[in-house]
Amino acid sequence: MARGHGRILTSVWEDSDFLALTQEQQRLYLFLISQPNLNHAGLLPLTLRRWTRKAAGLSFAELDKHLAALDETRFIVVDDDTEELLVRSFVRNDGVWKQPKVMGAMVSGAMEISSRHLRQALLDEMDRIPLDELSDEPAKLRTGTGPSIRQQVAEHIETLRRAFRKPDGTPPERATPGGIESPSRTPSATPSDTHAEGHREPSTRAGAGAHDARAPLPLSPAPNPSPIQDVVATVVDIRPADARPAEPRRLDVEQACTLLADLIEANGSRRPAITQQWRDEARRMIDRDSIPLEDVLAAIRWSQADPFWRANILSMPKLRKQYDTLRLQAQRKGNPSSGLAATGTDARVAEHYALKAQMVALYNATETR
Repeated sequence: MARGHGRILTSVWEDSDFLALTQEQQRLYLFLISQPNLNHAGLLPLTLRRWTRKAAGLSFAELDKHLAALDETRFIVVDDDTEELLVRSFVRNDGVWKQPKVMGAMVSGAMEISSRHLRQALLDEMDRIPLDELSDEPAKLRTGTGPSIRQQVAEHIETLRRAFRKPDGTPPERATPGGIESPSRTPSATPSDTHAEGHREPSTRAGAGAHDARAPLPLSPAPNPSPIQDVVATVVDIRPADARPAEPRRLDVEQACTLLADLIEANGSRRPAITQQWRDEARRMIDRDSIPLEDVLAAIRWSQADPFWRANILSMPKLRKQYDTLRLQAQRKGNPSSGLAATGTDARVAEHYALKAQMVALYNATETR
């Protein structure tokens, strides 16, 4: 569901890092955190062409320059290869971490991240969440007591770590001018946290990080794997999905992904990258959900022609998630050319509306006599 508002902390106007930004960069940051498609993990697709239309005279090059500045100062993390943007401290500054149910939605939103760079940045943010500030009192349930808020939030964080295949909960050591930063250091409440971190992760943007004169400390050699780990590695492929050997390309999957990318670009957005996640979701729609290719293509065309859905269906995973809703809306709007196959339930709904129309017509005819 699209967000209806963006949360801006008044303390941002006391943050020296934020005040050091230009007015254009400040406006862009506020623009990003108020986007309707920003999910609970702080993830946004890079749609620069669409964003340039939100201010008169804003050029693509100028917007890209301001994004690079926010990336350099660590307000955001950008991966141009996967065309994704992470508002780095969103989970903390928007209060997501204080609400167990919203944290569950955050984990779901984080699963949409394709970029390893963004995944690591989000994991680092999880290490900065002050769990000790959350209540440790057992939750009161009808049948007794349940996990505390702190425990529930910690479980969501652990779920995210496992999903992103981080070995344990120990944050990576970070280089600082005085040595190694303590992982338990209290996080700042400001959006940037650059003064608290003392070290910036490398950016995927060309030239980013060139102004950081501090070099990271040399890493210790990785320990030798145990025999048990060797056995597990031979049985289960524990590599991330984007690091595994690519499966043979399927013509139907490529056709669906290419059509969606083409239409998104035709609508004025930056052309999205067709990732392995896109291909997996398209394959699941056809194979697991038993949706004919023709219906998948019809759903793509209809969604990108609809003013509302074209702003919300910007990836193949989102198309699969919203397919049934798209199909029903296309048929309710009386679009027989949508090409989306109707189900038995759809037929009964259509009969209901037809009967209702007949009754209204009969009533009107009676009233005019």
